Amino acid sequence: MKVTLVYHTVNAEDILILSKSTRLNLSSELMENIKKMPYEQKLDELEYISNTIPSSWEFVDYIFLIEGVSRAFTHQFVRTRTGSYAQQTMRMLDESKYDYIVDDAIRDDLDPDRQAQAYHLLNNINGSIQETYSALISMGYKPETARGILPTNISTNILAKFNLRTFSQLVSSRLGGRTQSEYQHVVRAMVNEVLKVHPWAEKFLFKKGMHYWDDMEKFAAELPDDKKWQLLKIVDKMKKE
Repeated sequence: MKVTLVYHTVNAEDILILSKSTRLNLSSELMENIKKMPYEQKLDELEYISNTIPSSWEFVDYIFLIEGVSRAFTHQFVRTRTGSYAQQTMRMLDESKYDYIVDDAIRDDLDPDRQAQAYHLLNNINGSIQETYSALISMGYKPETARGILPTNISTNILAKFNLRTFSQLVSSRLGGRTQSEYQHVVRAMVNEVLKVHPWAEKFLFKKGMHYWDDMEKFAAELPDDKKWQLLKIVDKMKKE
């Protein structure tokens, strides 16, 4: 899996301050005055904006190229309806030699015998699917017909655009322990890319700090399943509040 931030709003700090300030100040020199602000003053303004009405956050955009993820993940990912997406097609491309994304539950399994058996099953079924797919293509069927037998965990690439408000909502809802591990990995990689260019964005994405809930989620992971899910549900609710 690889996440690359291919675009971001360059003067995001100024835009955020402008969008907040226009409610009270209609001066034509407003943007020029904001640009002249000392950076420390801008950070103070951003601190305030991160704790107020988030409508102004919609003026800041991020575009991510996400490579080598499963379609199982992207099926969930695109449910964030206020994002924009462009995904690698299976209708036109020849997928006879596709890559398969192995779930963390198998890849990190501490039972070596069970893990080996799982890999054996996956290799067998994927080999059969690839042979059948290639046979259908050789018979003259188009990829759009043959794709029907491809697995949900086939590797894919997707381009996604979110504004800061939507991205903050995605982060708060998809980094919890109840979210499937692949989704968590992708969102964490997206967060890291954003913080490289906008370190101040941590205040917008994590009200109590990026690692505030880590200890509680680690504790929950060690509980029996029924207790674990109850606690993680509570933590997710607290994050959103």
